Amino acid sequence: MKTTFALILCVFSSFVLSAELSPYRQALPIPDKPQEYSLTINGKHYGYADLVKFPLYQSNFSTIWRASGEFVGPKLTDLLKDAGLEDFQQLYLAAADDYAVIMNADAPDQQTAIVAIALNGQPFKINDKGPFWLVWPSREDTLTPGMNEGDLWVWSLRQIMKVK
Repeated sequence: MKTTFALILCVFSSFVLSAELSPYRQALPIPDKPQEYSLTINGKHYGYADLVKFPLYQSNFSTIWRASGEFVGPKLTDLLKDAGLEDFQQLYLAAADDYAVIMNADAPDQQTAIVAIALNGQPFKINDKGPFWLVWPSREDTLTPGMNEGDLWVWSLRQIMKVK
């Protein structure tokens, strides 16, 4: 019985840890065309070089979109604070391919959401979910094709602005 409980605890712990954030302390390479890497939040423009100046976090997980490994980027909440968006009811998140979604202020797990700028130590490619991808590591186990859980996972993220 104790062995079974210990095994279950071990499996559960490793599952939970796989979605946790931890500080990232390595240097990331600069993309080939850094001028193409741009994100606008509340009218403030951030390039790749701006985003790597924020504290960076990493999380290892897999997605249903054939991307898995170590996602690295600043916390969404740090970027929102820097852009003056600490107080909002809804945010408009837009991607380069015109995908857009509304995020409510009460969206769970905002503290663990990161604007990923790299996967497995390399900047995202512009035409491969890049240059930035809003990921929710604590929600990776809820992703199912066709379900709403993935709506806020915005790849090719280019703009965040306050709706109200």
